[in-house]
Amino acid sequence: MSVPDAVREIQDTIAKGNYGRADLLCRHTMATLPDFPWPPMLLAKTALKIDEIDACRYWCKETAARLAGYPPAAFPEVETELATLNAELDDAVQKPKAGGTLLIKGWGYGFWSDIEHVIGALLLAEMTNRTPVVHWAGNSYFTDDPSRDAFSTFFEPVSPMTVESIIAEEGDVYPPRWRRGNLLDAPRNVWEEEEKSRFSGLYLLNREERTVVSDYFTQVLELLPWLETNHWLYGADAMDAIRMLYYKYFVLQPDIQGEIDTFVTEYIAGRSTFAVHVRNLDKGLEDPSIVGDNASMLEVLDAQLASNPDQRLYLMTDSAEVVDEYAARYGDRVFNTDCARTDGIVPLTWKDSNTRRRLGVEVIKDTHIAAACDGFIGFGGSNVACMVACLKDWPEGACRLFGDNVKTRRNWLLHDW
Repeated sequence: MSVPDAVREIQDTIAKGNYGRADLLCRHTMATLPDFPWPPMLLAKTALKIDEIDACRYWCKETAARLAGYPPAAFPEVETELATLNAELDDAVQKPKAGGTLLIKGWGYGFWSDIEHVIGALLLAEMTNRTPVVHWAGNSYFTDDPSRDAFSTFFEPVSPMTVESIIAEEGDVYPPRWRRGNLLDAPRNVWEEEEKSRFSGLYLLNREERTVVSDYFTQVLELLPWLETNHWLYGADAMDAIRMLYYKYFVLQPDIQGEIDTFVTEYIAGRSTFAVHVRNLDKGLEDPSIVGDNASMLEVLDAQLASNPDQRLYLMTDSAEVVDEYAARYGDRVFNTDCARTDGIVPLTWKDSNTRRRLGVEVIKDTHIAAACDGFIGFGGSNVACMVACLKDWPEGACRLFGDNVKTRRNWLLHDW
């Protein structure tokens, strides 16, 4: 794409009201062309559209600084747009965040994808001075009772408020498809309705309604650049931010924590242990590189275990075939939890089960156990492997992800409308 085409795409995206995509495009172009004045000016326009006045001023100044590096009138359109923005900013004041409540609905996909959705929304709650409440309704893959909040079966509440207390409040609710009478419902049609439903966290930063509902995925990576300088995570990268937010807000239910502690004490404590996550080949339907990455991981493990003859190998996988393959390859050095696995390429979450809560428990247990090991390798396209990487501040070289890390890669699909 030529530079004019890139600029035109961002302009069209802003005009369409797709500010999440405009933000991604601006930051991507700035990283590619660090002296080019168009992206910061367009990011300033995006900031103004979502009422981030201070951010708009910042990017106007950045635009002016970049223009100063070029001959006068080299970018007349940018100069005109910048003058218009500065005029609009003359009397503009950054309003304080309205506060109120933030209801975090279920995302409805893989377990750790669901959790990153909650983590992003919790960060949004901090950024907007809102009290968060998590309520996963019937769209969760990990509930045995769709009428019951699934999140609370895994974790303690993130605040003293409940969804019932939010329902009892007075005041408007945003987005408009939500009202106090349907807040217990599961999200519907979040992909199909495009601009009517794809409200990422950027759209919710400056709402004045008493209650805001977060039912569409927002990457932590997407919110971090919008933090104010006095926020405790200002300057943190996505992996560190996810880890710190997780340990700040998430407390496992006692039965889950007890299973993790018992397993770690019996099999890992005091022993040199390396962990690997091998994703079932169903993941190859969305990322064909997984086949090659799985083969590369075997080469790394062969070298790792050959150079550490006393080290054991903890295997995380949802594939029964992988368990058999690794047992044949590494013998009694490899061990794993006793959990549900699939014998084909159909994901466990797609299969009928009366113990779906147990599937979530097993994912949590596997991930925390792997984080208790001395080293780890996994597939960067898997949220499970990436969460293992997030849960621990690993020593240099102790944790390796093959392929792109989904926690640090911009997710364009979310704003593809």
